[in-house]
Amino acid sequence: MGCTPAPLAHYLKALAVLRLIAEQADPHVRGWWRNERFFILTRLDRPALLDFFLTTYAPTPLIAPWNGGSGFFPKDNTDGPDAIARSHAARFRAYRDALLAGKALTDGLLESPKKEAKAALIRRCRDTWRGPLAAWLDAVLVLNAEGDPAYPALLGTGGNDGRLDFTNNYMRRLAGLFDLRAPQAPALAQASRQLDSALFATPTSGLESAAVGFFLPGGAGGSNQGAGFTSKELAVNPWDFVLMLEGALLFRAALARRADAQGLPQASAPFALRPSAVGYGSAADADESARGEQWMPLWSAPTTYPEIAALFSEGRAQLAGRPATRPLDFARALARLGVARGIDSFERYAYIERNGQANLAVPLGRWIVQPRPHQDLLDVVAPWVDNLRRAARDKNAPRRLQSLARACEEAMLACCRHSSGLYWRALLINLAEAEAALLQSPRFSKDRGLQPLPRLPLHFIDAASTALDPQSARELRLALSLASLHGPGPDLSDPIRRYWLPIDLKSHDDFPRFLTNAHALEDPPERVAGGSDLFLRTIPLVLRRRALERNRAPKDRHTLRLAPAAAWAYAHPDDLNAYLRGELDDDRLLKLARAFMALKWRDAARQDPPQLVESRGRDTAEPALPGLYGLLRLAVPFSDVPAGHLAVYDRLTKRHESIDVPALEVKLDAAVLERLLAEDLSGAFRGASDRLKIAGLRPRLLLAAAPHGDFVRRLTAALIFPMRDHDLHALALRLTKPEATEPEDLDDDDDLQEPQEPQEPQEPGPSSAS
Repeated sequence: MGCTPAPLAHYLKALAVLRLIAEQADPHVRGWWRNERFFILTRLDRPALLDFFLTTYAPTPLIAPWNGGSGFFPKDNTDGPDAIARSHAARFRAYRDALLAGKALTDGLLESPKKEAKAALIRRCRDTWRGPLAAWLDAVLVLNAEGDPAYPALLGTGGNDGRLDFTNNYMRRLAGLFDLRAPQAPALAQASRQLDSALFATPTSGLESAAVGFFLPGGAGGSNQGAGFTSKELAVNPWDFVLMLEGALLFRAALARRADAQGLPQASAPFALRPSAVGYGSAADADESARGEQWMPLWSAPTTYPEIAALFSEGRAQLAGRPATRPLDFARALARLGVARGIDSFERYAYIERNGQANLAVPLGRWIVQPRPHQDLLDVVAPWVDNLRRAARDKNAPRRLQSLARACEEAMLACCRHSSGLYWRALLINLAEAEAALLQSPRFSKDRGLQPLPRLPLHFIDAASTALDPQSARELRLALSLASLHGPGPDLSDPIRRYWLPIDLKSHDDFPRFLTNAHALEDPPERVAGGSDLFLRTIPLVLRRRALERNRAPKDRHTLRLAPAAAWAYAHPDDLNAYLRGELDDDRLLKLARAFMALKWRDAARQDPPQLVESRGRDTAEPALPGLYGLLRLAVPFSDVPAGHLAVYDRLTKRHESIDVPALEVKLDAAVLERLLAEDLSGAFRGASDRLKIAGLRPRLLLAAAPHGDFVRRLTAALIFPMRDHDLHALALRLTKPEATEPEDLDDDDDLQEPQEPQEPQEPGPSSAS
C-alpha cells in the first residue's frame, strides 16, 4: 500500500498523483522521493487531497478498440463501458466522447480485428485521436516506418496482458468506485477508505478479488502468494489499478528514442532497455524475454510535473555519446553521471516469466547515480565482452563459455556499482578465465572470430589495488612480476604470454590475434601452459620450455633471457617468502597474472610505479629467503648480473657499509629444472651446486631436504619470479663463500657432502636447507 518505488504498480501510482493534481487541482504541486515514500508539496492538505479524488477527479479516457475484451465487441464484458456511457456527470464527459469514438471505429465488427485489419484500425486511431487519447496511444504502442504497430513492454501488447484488457478493467474499477447513476457521480462509501489506504497505506477492509496484471506481482495470485489456502487472485485495492494506469501515461514513446531504438519497440519507451539476465541472484537465460527491462528514476529534490514530464520525454541515458540500450550500458552511464541531473537512483524492473508462464514486472534492485572511478577502463574490455556474449548465445556454444560470458558482465556491473578494488580484481579473474576457455573450444572460437583480450591500460593496476589486505597485495604484486616477463629487446616482442596463448606476435599490438589454421586455433609447441592448469604444475613447464628454447638459441643461450618490462615489477623477497610458506592463493595469483599479461607493458617503463609497488618496503638488510630456494635461484639465471655495490651491516661497527660485489655469470643447466620437475631435489641440488662452483661460487649449503613433494613443486614454481640484481647479490653473499673458487677445484670434494633424503624429519642445521 502507499506510493513506494516497488512494486511497479505503486511507483506508477505516485506518478499519477503528481500528474492529476498538477493538471486538475494545483499546477504548482511538487513531488519527490524520500525514505522509500513519495512526498508532495501542495496547497491541498490531506482532507482536501482526498476530497479532490473523491469529488472532482476526472478520469483520463483510456480505450483500446483494437483489443478483444476491450468492451467494443459483442462477446466482451461491457459492464464498465455501459455504466460510463449512461452517466451524465461532467467529469466523465471526455470518457463518454472517447467511447463514442471507439464505437465509430468498430461499428459493424463482430470480433476484434486481426493482423492487417488491426494495424489499419490503429492507423485510423493515430490519424483521428487528439488530446488524452493521443497521449494514451503514444504510451501503449509505436508505429514503425511501414505503419505496423509494435508494443512497449510497460502496457503489455497494446493495453492488455494476455486476455486481461487493461482499459476494460480500468472502466470496471471506476464503475465500482463512483455512483455513475448520480448527476455528479460521487464516490461510493467504501471508495473513501480505499483511497486513504491507497495513498497513505492505512489499513482497510473491503478490498476486491480482481486481476491486476503484471504490475503487482504479489497480487497476481497463485500458491503461497498470501494468507489462506487458496491460489486465486488476492484482494487488491481498485484505486491502485486506476492510478497505476493513470501514471503509465507519462511513459510515452518519443520520436528521439524511436530513432535510437534500433528495431526494438521496447527501447522507444522511457528508460526501456534490451533484456539481460545479469546483476541479480535469480538470473537465468529464460529471463531474457522480448519484453526487456525498464529502469524507473527516483529523485529527492521537490520537482514540478512539467519538469518530470520533460524528464520522461527524454527518458534515456547516454554512454560515449550514444543511447544506452542494455542494462550494462545503462549502469556504465550511471557510473559516469550520463543521465539527467537531479536523478538520485533507479529502480530496475525486468518483464520476465515467473509463477509459471505469467509475465511479471520483477524488481531487480536499486542503482545509485554516483560517479565511480576508473570507468574508462570498461570501455576497453566492453567490446571484447560483447563479442563473447554474442558468441555465447549461439546454440552450439559451450555451456562453459555461456556461464563465463555472464560472469564477465556480472563483474562489469559490479564495477559500475562499487568502487572497491575487490570487484576490479574479480573482473580481471573472470576475463582471464573466459580467455582461457576459448582454447578449450578451438574450432568454435575460430569460427566465431573470437580473439585474445585486447591490450589493457596500466591503470587496471590502480583499479585493482584498492581495498587490499596484506595477502591480496602480495598476490597482486607477484602476479604483476610474472606477467611482466618478456624476452630481451626494447620492443618486448617475446612475451611470456605466448606460453599460455597461441598469439600471432606479428598482429596489431593493441588487438592481438590468435594463430589459426584452416579449421581451428593453432596449438603451437611453445604453448605448454593450459588454461585450467594449477600454478604448481604450469610454471615448471614454462620454465622447462624456456630453458629448452634457450639451449637451442645460436647465442646468449646460457640464461633464460627473461626480464620484467619495468624496474618496479621485480619480485620482493618478502612477497616470495609468503609464497614459499604457502600463505598465498596459487589459483588466484595465476588468474590475475593471466589477465595482467594483457597489459600494455610497453608503456610500463615510461610510467611511475603503481602505488601498490611503492607502498611495500624495498630495502632490507638481508633477504630472509630460504637458503635452498636462494641457491636454486642463483643456479637458474634469468640473465647475467653485473658487478655492483651492496650495503651490508657490520656487527662490529654497528653500521651499514658498502662493499663491491663481483658479477654473477652462472650458466644455465636445463638438467637442474628437469630434476626439479621429477621432484628429485637431491639431484637438482647437486646440479645447482656444480653450476655455482663452476662460476666461482662455493655454496655454503651441503645438504638439501624437503618435507614433502608439494614443497619441491612450490620451490620450482617460485623460480619464475624475477629478482633485482641487488637481491641476487645479497643471496650470493649469504649463501656462497666470498672467496673465489677455481673451476679445476670442482673435483675437490673435501667440504662437499652428498645430499641424502633424511629418514625422519629433522630440524635444519647451520649447513642444511629445508
